[in-house]
Amino acid sequence: MNEYGHSTVGTWSAFTDRRLVVVVNPEDVAPFQSNLGEKYSVIPFSADSLKHMANIRAREDELDLHRGDYRWQAARFSWKVFAMEEAYKVFPDEDPVTWLDADSMLKEGFDQWLSTLFSPTHAVSFLGRAHKQLHAETGLINFRGALGRVMFERVLDIYKSLELFEFNEWTDSYIYTSVLQFNKHCFDICKHRGVRSSNPLYELDRGRHILHLKGMRKNSSTMLLDDLRVLLRR
Repeated sequence: MNEYGHSTVGTWSAFTDRRLVVVVNPEDVAPFQSNLGEKYSVIPFSADSLKHMANIRAREDELDLHRGDYRWQAARFSWKVFAMEEAYKVFPDEDPVTWLDADSMLKEGFDQWLSTLFSPTHAVSFLGRAHKQLHAETGLINFRGALGRVMFERVLDIYKSLELFEFNEWTDSYIYTSVLQFNKHCFDICKHRGVRSSNPLYELDRGRHILHLKGMRKNSSTMLLDDLRVLLRR
């Protein structure tokens, strides 16, 4: 978050009317709030969340499985799940609740585009990538109503109980896919929109309303090969 949060998240308020909640380490609350301004609610990870993330780190180090391979870096991806829990705790009546990765830049018309993307009848709308034999893209997930909260709580429990270490891989992408993909209350946006690339946000929007600076895109101003393939196909 410190790496690019100010330059990306700081632009969101100009392009959305939704409540903006940013979750950071306790020592970062004041500087982020000062920098982002009053349109943002900056909240800290609680002591309970920090403890759970430390437990995950300790268990990962103890198992020492495939060190260096991101697929078994449980701690690296756990903060996303606990950040969602903090937002739910502080704003329990907010509905729907949408997770958006901090490495995203918004553009004009974002809210209108977003309203066409999510299912109005399903508890969760997510970006599945089964078409590429990959796990879900977790940069954007929408949770709606009480059942949406239940689905998120299932993911959270997997992390808190350390059950995630019983899965074949330990990323949030793998866990979310395991919970959401075959549940009738969950809407796979990519499946219903015929997405074919490994970068669904780009294929769905072509950078008109959102740029997800995923991976190499954080450091590149040029279009990556996968993005180019999308444009050539459609």
